[in-house]
Amino acid sequence: MLHRSLARVAALGLVLVSVSACERVTYYSISGGSGNAGGEGPSTSPSTVATGPEDVSRAMVLEAVATCATALYSDLHTSTLALEDATAALSTDPSPKAEAQAQTAWRNTISLWQQAELLKLGKAGPTTLPGGEGLRDYIYSWPLVSRCLVDQALVQEKYDDANFADVGLVNTRGLAAQEYLLFYRAEDNGCSASSSINAQGTWDALGSATRLQRKYDYAHVLSGDLAQKAGQLSDSWSGGFADQLANAGKGDSPFTSEQLALNTISDGMFYLEAELKDLKLAKPLGIADTCPEGSCPQDVESQYAHISVDHIRDNLLGFQRIYEGCSQSEDVGFDDLLRTVGAGDLASRMSADLASAIATADALQEKDLIKLISEDKQSAVALHTAVDRLTDTIKTEFITVLDLDLPASIEGDND
Repeated sequence: MLHRSLARVAALGLVLVSVSACERVTYYSISGGSGNAGGEGPSTSPSTVATGPEDVSRAMVLEAVATCATALYSDLHTSTLALEDATAALSTDPSPKAEAQAQTAWRNTISLWQQAELLKLGKAGPTTLPGGEGLRDYIYSWPLVSRCLVDQALVQEKYDDANFADVGLVNTRGLAAQEYLLFYRAEDNGCSASSSINAQGTWDALGSATRLQRKYDYAHVLSGDLAQKAGQLSDSWSGGFADQLANAGKGDSPFTSEQLALNTISDGMFYLEAELKDLKLAKPLGIADTCPEGSCPQDVESQYAHISVDHIRDNLLGFQRIYEGCSQSEDVGFDDLLRTVGAGDLASRMSADLASAIATADALQEKDLIKLISEDKQSAVALHTAVDRLTDTIKTEFITVLDLDLPASIEGDND
């Protein structure tokens, strides 16, 4: 590859010049080194020329992210097909073994999706972005969830309607609704006494066996929709969107510049700040202003499978997949871009803080954040602190050095 050849030349002590086929990133020093803050153009000092595998351009990072995303969505699609098979078996011949296999298939799928949450671009991204179609909420709508609406759909068998995949509300579909259907086994429902399924007695009239069978049937219907949506995502990335991202600013790419593409990727990386740190940790812990009671366990993710800590770890792995790269991309990532522009200390510090946050999550024996807050709140606070250390750096030094923009939803957030 061209960039590997250039790196070998640099290792021999030769000064590299700008190569049109491989746009180089200027040396950038937060203490006022040579080069401009925008990060364009070649370095003129041999001492500032990056060497080795970190010698990458912005275009190389875009290509690496595209490669990693394509591989992740392919794995996700494969997992949803396995989930569809498992729920089909459960619906057809219910048994404890079949239920356990369906639950395992769900855990495998949600693990991959939690990593993909950091990729807020392409068909999964909002419609305001290039190529965005908003498929994310149809796959996983959290924190927009409603147990009552799922129970109502179960009683009315709305999931059995031919057009349910087209008209069903997002909080009656996807992995979040499916978690409730596959894991919650108490006899009650999530609706108030005045709700029709309780006031009219239709919930109780079904009986335990019928309700359980409908949960299995409903879960299987959702699996089919999930497999279809995951297939759309996988096909779109392997079918051209990955190339459009990698070739930002060229040809028919919807990304009019490399900077726009990098900013779009960076916006997704801020999932660690807004969703993980604030919604998944600070709010349940009572650290956020939105929880005045001191602790809000009702806002914890994964209320039924009880693996909220695993979700947090997978989010961090999703960030790592972008920041440090994946094996399919030869581990090229944003950390290499930081080193190329002369911010090696920052790159190493972010990698260390990321590793620390992952290790903190791994060390927790209790994977249910509700129980963790109740029994060992300080450990949950320590996880929040570890994530906060990383996100503080992302909001300040990371975006400054790479001349990236804060997402609109983060601007003004001094937390």
